[in-house]
Amino acid sequence: MRWKTFKIIPPYPPLIKGGWGDYQIKLNAFWYLFLALCSMLFVLCYDVTSYADDNPLNRMRDETISYFKPMTGKITMVEDKKVAVDIGAKDSVRTGMRFNILREEAPFKHPVTKETLGRLESSVGSLEIKEVGSDSSVGTIMRGDAKKGDKVRISEIKVNILFCQSKDIDWYLADSYYRNMKETGRFNMIDTGIDTDDQSKVIEEARRLHAEVALFLTAKAADSGTLLTQRLFWVSDGLKLAEVDTKIDVAYTKELRFGEEFFRPNKQEAWLEFDLPFGARLITRGDINGDGKQEIVLSTGKDIKVYIPGADLQPAFGGSYIGGSNLDDHLWIDTVDLNRNGRDEIIVTSMRGDNVTSYIYELSGAEFILLYKDNVFLRRIENKLIAQAYSIAEGFEGAVFDIVWEGEYKKGSEIKLPKGVNIYDFIYIDNPQTGRLILAYDEEGFLNLYDNNGVKIWRSKANTGGFLTTFKKSAPSIMVERGEWAIKDRLFLRNRESLFVKRIPLLGLVKGLGYKSSQIKRLWWNGLSMEEGVLIDDIKGSILDYTSAGDKIIVLVSPLFGIKAGNILKGENPLKTIIYIYSIKGE
Repeated sequence: MRWKTFKIIPPYPPLIKGGWGDYQIKLNAFWYLFLALCSMLFVLCYDVTSYADDNPLNRMRDETISYFKPMTGKITMVEDKKVAVDIGAKDSVRTGMRFNILREEAPFKHPVTKETLGRLESSVGSLEIKEVGSDSSVGTIMRGDAKKGDKVRISEIKVNILFCQSKDIDWYLADSYYRNMKETGRFNMIDTGIDTDDQSKVIEEARRLHAEVALFLTAKAADSGTLLTQRLFWVSDGLKLAEVDTKIDVAYTKELRFGEEFFRPNKQEAWLEFDLPFGARLITRGDINGDGKQEIVLSTGKDIKVYIPGADLQPAFGGSYIGGSNLDDHLWIDTVDLNRNGRDEIIVTSMRGDNVTSYIYELSGAEFILLYKDNVFLRRIENKLIAQAYSIAEGFEGAVFDIVWEGEYKKGSEIKLPKGVNIYDFIYIDNPQTGRLILAYDEEGFLNLYDNNGVKIWRSKANTGGFLTTFKKSAPSIMVERGEWAIKDRLFLRNRESLFVKRIPLLGLVKGLGYKSSQIKRLWWNGLSMEEGVLIDDIKGSILDYTSAGDKIIVLVSPLFGIKAGNILKGENPLKTIIYIYSIKGE
């Protein structure tokens, strides 16, 4: 689309001299500023619109639509399950298309004139196209039967299609494609909150939601961009209909991201809010019983409890929980299906006195059983479990290493990390140009980015406000200060964005009085530097912990001084921790 050049005639008088000249100068200055802003928006709109003509997502969209183009044909031959029809490539027939087989029944007539108005049609089966010629095609009967003269049809009724994206895909790309598909008017788009890279689970979810087709979108890094892969599946039998790749340049992703953030409102009101007992400290989520749904896992510091999110938080599994000791002080919790049985294990790292011990539990029936115990730190990274030894003098000691499942939990190979980076400090970032990068906290609370050789290539300008769980390093004398070691806040990789917590002290840099508010911030590596933004702003109080679940961010918060003031007026216990659930998926 081309724009015509035109002039803007300012709707104000020219600058004049006189008694109100100062006012007039200010008025003109205002208009110049206003017009400058309008011009900036005009240029932005022009760029976005002109670029949309070359939208790389359109090819994938058009490919999808082509399999569901409404059309009608007639069966010309039937031989066992093999069927020939009188439409082909010139009619846009494609291999993999599925048609309903319709058979004409008795004619229906006008009730007064008795004139024949047409014939009733009944669905007697379906067929899938296997071979396509210029003006005819050959298919196989999938259901029912067929005979010569029957009609075949793809109707104009909207197709119910499940849209599912993998965990590693850029959210802005997936959301843009979702809306692109919806705007065609050809599909009833069915969204899902499942978090999986398993296409069999996608098809299972599509059956549950009564979709006809499942669309599964995945991504992997490619030179200077991302390679999107779309797979379409027929839900009835799980067979793949089509697969198509499209290359997305990093510049397009960046422009899309900018456009989304600039023009769309950033909704930051909590979608749900739950009050919890004061002792709640850590939170994560996982599919604990293998039903494909995510439960919320909560630590009180000594006990682990599991809840089902809904209008209210409901205890899961009849209220079964993992009971600890009064000596326990939980440092970290996680979930991971390391033994690949479809149920997430619950990972707990706890300090008792001067010792650190980690446990792995799994739900068996209605009870949790202990599968593993060792004096190490444990943590999930991606879909793996990693560990590191504990030292009473230093906190973390030695290399970080894998824990692998070989009929039992065993120590695996060491993980290469930059010097000084420990188990709770880091996440991986995949960069198409330079390979895997490591984003990690340092002991001062700054974030650092390392290349795959361990060389630091970026450091944040400010620290993140400090950590909540810190310990003094042991020293031979009380006169000697050796500093602290800390359990860092979680870092999450979500749609190629790195999420982290920023806390704002009540009085400037005086952390001892508590934190007045917190943020969930995000970083995005553009290939040259980090771009920083705020995902969720002005969370009142201090974030204790948080987790990411699909298009939801679940945040565990302690109000200022641990008191929820509104509860005092209600006559309720003011000592609370709160769960906020934020929905961050676009409309």
